[in-house]
Amino acid sequence: MLTILERALGDVRGTVRELEPDRLAAGDAATLFEIFTALERAVVAGKTLLAPRASDSGVWRNKGHRSPASWVAEVTGTSVGEAITMLETAGRLQSLPETTDALRRGELSAPQVKEIVTAAAADPSTEGELLAAAGATGLRGLKDQCRRVRARSAGEAESRARYEEIRRNRFLLMWTDRDGAGHVEARLTPDAMARMTAAIRRESNAVFEEARKAGQREPTVAYEADALVALVTGTSVTGGSVPATGSARPTTLMHLRVDLAALRRGSLGDGETCEIPGVGPVPLATAVNELGNAITKVIVTDGVDVTTVCHLGRTVPAHIRSALEERDESCVVPGCDVTKGLEIDHHVIPFAEDGPTELWNLCRLCRWHHYLKTHCDYELSGEPGSWEWNAPPIRGPAGET
Repeated sequence: MLTILERALGDVRGTVRELEPDRLAAGDAATLFEIFTALERAVVAGKTLLAPRASDSGVWRNKGHRSPASWVAEVTGTSVGEAITMLETAGRLQSLPETTDALRRGELSAPQVKEIVTAAAADPSTEGELLAAAGATGLRGLKDQCRRVRARSAGEAESRARYEEIRRNRFLLMWTDRDGAGHVEARLTPDAMARMTAAIRRESNAVFEEARKAGQREPTVAYEADALVALVTGTSVTGGSVPATGSARPTTLMHLRVDLAALRRGSLGDGETCEIPGVGPVPLATAVNELGNAITKVIVTDGVDVTTVCHLGRTVPAHIRSALEERDESCVVPGCDVTKGLEIDHHVIPFAEDGPTELWNLCRLCRWHHYLKTHCDYELSGEPGSWEWNAPPIRGPAGET
């Protein structure tokens, strides 16, 4: 058996080395993809069946690992947590003959096996029901069915204890990756998750409608990300969590660290930085022009020395905001009729150049057009009643216009 598998591994690796997808007909590529998927399921089955026996061998101890999971994690290139889950799944599988047979036949993926054995451990009589769900409803449907099985098998006291465990260990984690992208991860009770999901979906639908009117098309997950930020920061398109019109109280406190020369120039040069402490680098335009009604605590540096600390307030006085909302009922870009979630822009003298917060220097733009103006070199000119919106010049290969 060992020789057969080694030979098969060599054949598969050789095929992959010679694989040139662009030279294949699309139909052939689809067929090969299905074959590789079947191979992957066969490999998952073999690994899952062998994991308990391999752990019993003591190889992990001989190779200096503190546990079988640590060895499995190194061999598979996964985390120790994922390795523990794999070993637990393999152990539970031994008491589920129907699931084991389906795994051997290549009918189950690794995530499906994990879901089935976890639920069937709570109620073994549901094994057949869960296997049927795996074949008929896909992974998402299977997960829903497994949750129902676990809920049915738990008594009221156990259900309450499980809920309390989730509530007690709830968390929200926020971090920035090495590319500067922000990430959010949370663990919530089911009812809290349902309330948050409903609010995000409602807000996302409004964001989508706003984007549609502006001629913008993006994935649903992008609109849901916008919806989350809008709800948390109080800039909801639906108006559900927005402070009353005219409120002078800022909704956000933002810290910004920026080089003195860049702040004066309005752009970053080589070696200059603009960052939000604890978050990471951000474009100067984002930090200065798109903070909405935030108060910006600016730490100005000259090289390594801090030269000053100041607070830049962008709050629009209530009477000016009221006049602006009356004048600009929708986005001022010609042809755009978005009326919700509008943002205020200093369109004559930019805020970065000490543009005054006065009615003649302000206008209201939808989020999409505000983004294009701030980051994509689009220009807004004219005045109320005769606005002009100009796209940036198209540049040739050498940068000429």
